[in-house]
Parts: sequence; structure tokens; C-alpha cells
Amino acid sequence: MPPAPSDIRALVQAYLLRHPAEHAVVDALLAVLDAAGDPTCRTTMPVHITCSAVVVNRDRRVLHILHRASGLVLVPGGHVELTDRTLLEAAVREVGEETGIKAGDLCLTPLLGIPVDIDYHDIDARPDKGEPQHRHYDVRFVFYLVGEQPELVLQDAEVAGAEWRGFDTVSSPTLRAKLLASGLDGRPEAVNVSALIFDDAGRHLLHLRDSLPEVWEPGAFALLGGGREPEDVTLEDTVRRELGEEVPDLVIRGLEPFAVECATGTDGLCVPIQVFAGRWNGDPDRLRVTEGVLLRWFAPEMLHRLRLSPTTSDLLLQHAAHRSALLGQDRRPERRNDTGQGLLRADHAPVGAPVPGPRQGGVPRLAAPADAGEIARLRSELILSEPLDEDWLSICRDHLAARLAPGGDARAYVVDAPEGGLVSCALALVDAVLPAPRYPKGLAARIQAVATVPGYRRRGYAKAALTALLAHLEGDGVTLYELHASGESVPLYAALGFTRDPALMRMTRIPSSAHATAHGT
Repeated sequence: MPPAPSDIRALVQAYLLRHPAEHAVVDALLAVLDAAGDPTCRTTMPVHITCSAVVVNRDRRVLHILHRASGLVLVPGGHVELTDRTLLEAAVREVGEETGIKAGDLCLTPLLGIPVDIDYHDIDARPDKGEPQHRHYDVRFVFYLVGEQPELVLQDAEVAGAEWRGFDTVSSPTLRAKLLASGLDGRPEAVNVSALIFDDAGRHLLHLRDSLPEVWEPGAFALLGGGREPEDVTLEDTVRRELGEEVPDLVIRGLEPFAVECATGTDGLCVPIQVFAGRWNGDPDRLRVTEGVLLRWFAPEMLHRLRLSPTTSDLLLQHAAHRSALLGQDRRPERRNDTGQGLLRADHAPVGAPVPGPRQGGVPRLAAPADAGEIARLRSELILSEPLDEDWLSICRDHLAARLAPGGDARAYVVDAPEGGLVSCALALVDAVLPAPRYPKGLAARIQAVATVPGYRRRGYAKAALTALLAHLEGDGVTLYELHASGESVPLYAALGFTRDPALMRMTRIPSSAHATAHGT
């Protein structure tokens, strides 16, 4: 079924709220929506709607293709098909058909699915197709690439080539002006939220969704939450508004960013979801549920018996393990699929590729003991700048594995490489120190092993891993952070709030016996 005119009208009205000066351009389109017939059908004359996809990479460059028929260089797009439920779905389908970019390679931007531009252009008559001269109103949606730039597979029959252009050289003047004024940076970020609610018994509160076709993951258990609205100033505003709409009587005083889950939306797009965690001890049967079927508490060992998305299950198990480590106990249940896939990252780290399987890269995740060997390799090759020493690597691997285990004093976030291994890592050792006025909680973290494989540098991986690590440590109650920076890494650390402290005195000492052992004497 094609998009309903009422839905298109709501989309156009939302666009006009952002661009009120364009009523003269859009009023004619609104008149088309009031007329009889399908405004998206290519046989509706003399005006109908088309859709385009504005794909922005991390260098703030926009994908353009060369159309064989017209000889014009344009962003991917075309006519709406009967199978397209929304205009946005039509744009996603068109970019996939013309360039091979899959829906899962894309995510929404802070524009939240509202068109970035609506423009019109007149089309010459095509007697060979029985088409008179007519007008296209082109509704343009902007998307970010969520991972590395994919290899394009061009539709040879219609597309003669492709190129990536900066905002200032975008072919459409109206689109160019919108992008230059948009502040869009090409860096994916969460636009959806979930509330991970837990109690002192270690259970999680799950929401049974309605089994309806239009519902995301219908009939499954899930976390409460939803999508950001234009009026939401922050994502915390979003999660509190969503809780108020879904369970009006549920009041969570403290909601803290915990992780980002990458899910797949009903339109196939990657959906980065900021997960907020909060404690609540109560009876869900006493709460009014205005959306969905019911709320129930579930212990971690019960999750495998529920209809639950794998990413949500992994998220809850990660949280259970995190809580157990904080409490000094390992109550983590055995995982059904311990692949080590990168599903989670702490707040504010740039979102990378979606993660339906292991080793797909881009998203920082909490390291496990199984990552110790790769972290040791990165530390040896890239930080110490020493040749690989297999004996040393074995010692370091075993040492790190023990400290990364639940209850250990090491915390690390890593980014998986698509071909296997790690792209980047950031590790800290947490120590109990005597409290002082500047760090009253008496927990200090020594940041170590912040490294990225040479071929992946300057893509933000180290910053993403370190940002995730710092957010995790703050959640653990760490109030003092120390590290030793090389000259080229100072800007990275400065951007994350580190400053030089001339009041601190550092001296080192290696006992003579250890020095001799290290050099094989």
C-alpha cells in the first residue's frame, strides 16, 4: 500500500516548521495532496511525488550518481512504488537499487526522518512512454553511513558512475544550502532510547509488546522506550517522556546512560539506541500500562526462555555481569552465544556499524578475558613500539585475562576489526587509594593501552573506545584518572577533559633483578 496522503501531509507540515519561508514552494504540493488520486503514483499528472536519499559519510561528503538517461549528476532517488509504506522507505529502496547500499548500512540523523529538503523540477514530455510534461516534487531524506564506506554496486542499466561531493559542491542548489546550514557532521548518534530498569534482586523489568504488524518487534519482550521527538532537548528528556507515555505511574529518580544498542528498525535502517539504566523496586502489577500488554520482572537466567531479540538479551546479560562485578560477585549466567560481538558502547561514543554478527567492527564494546591476547598485541606493537616477543605476549595475555574477568580490576573497551582481531582498544586499571579532597571516593584509574592499528587511525576509534571506557569508569565511581600521553596523543586526551598537573611528581624504579630478567642476563 502506498503512503497515505494524510501521512505525507504531516511530514510536509513538520518540514515547514523548520523551513517556514518555503510555504510558497510547498503550498502547491499540499494542494496535490488534497486532490483525488495517488500523489505518489508516476501516472498521476501533472504533478506527483518522488523521493531521494542524501547519504552522508564521515567526511561530510554526499553520494552522487550519474544518470544515464538524463546525463545529470544527482543524489540517488526515484519514483515511489506500491510496496513502499512511507516516503522514507522509498528513498531507502532507491539508494539500495541504484548503488547497492543496504538499509542496514544507514541510520537516521538528528533530523529524525523529517525531509532535509523539498524541491520541484519540471520534466520534459516523453512521448515514447506516453508521459506529458509534468512536475516532480522531490522529497529528500538525509542518512548517515553507520560504518565504513561500503563498496558501491551500481545499477548498470541506469547509473553510469558515482562520486562523493562535499556539502559546498552538492549538485542541487536548494539541497546544498540546507546541508551547509544543517550542522550535520556525518557522525552517527543515537536517536532512540530504552530504559533498562533493574531491582536489588538483580532482575530486569521487561515490557511485552502488542502483536500488531506496525509495532517494532511485535509480540516480543523488550525494554521500555521509543524514538526522539523534535521537542526533546536531550535523550534523557526522550526516555522520561517515553516512560510517562507508556507507564505513567512509573517514577525512576536516577537514570544514567549505560550503553548503546544497535538494532534494526521496521524499515531496515540501523537504529542506535541509547540505553539508560535505573533502579526501581516495586510491583509492576500496580502500574498502569498504556502501551503494550504487560510488565514483568525477569532474572537473567530466565532470558533464554523469552521471545527476546538477541541484542537485548546480550545487553541485559552485560548489565547483569557489570552489576555483579561492582558488587564483587560473579552472578553472571552462562551466555547462549558467547561470540564477543560488539553490541554495546558507553554514552557519547560515536556509533559505528550495526552488529548482527561477530567481528563487524565500529562499535566499542566491553572487553572480555578472551580479548586479552589481542590487547596485549596492540600494547606491544603500537604502544611500546617493541618487536613482538611471544613469551612476553603470553605472560601479558594471561595477566590481562585474569584482571579482565568479573571481579578483576581491569576495564577495557575494544573495537573489532571486520577481518578479525581488534582495531583499537583502551584499558584502565582501577585502584583503591587513600581518599583526598579532589577524589573523595578513593577510586583511581590508570589509563593504559590506548592504541589503534595503523591502517585504521584517524577514524575516531581510539576516541570512541576511550570515551566508552571513561563513561564506564564514572559509573563505577572513579573520581581520579591518570595517564601518560605521547606528544601526538595530547589533543585527544585534552578533548576528553585531561589536563597536565604540574603538582604531581612521578618517579619510577625497576629493581636490578627485574631489569636483568627483562634483558635475559
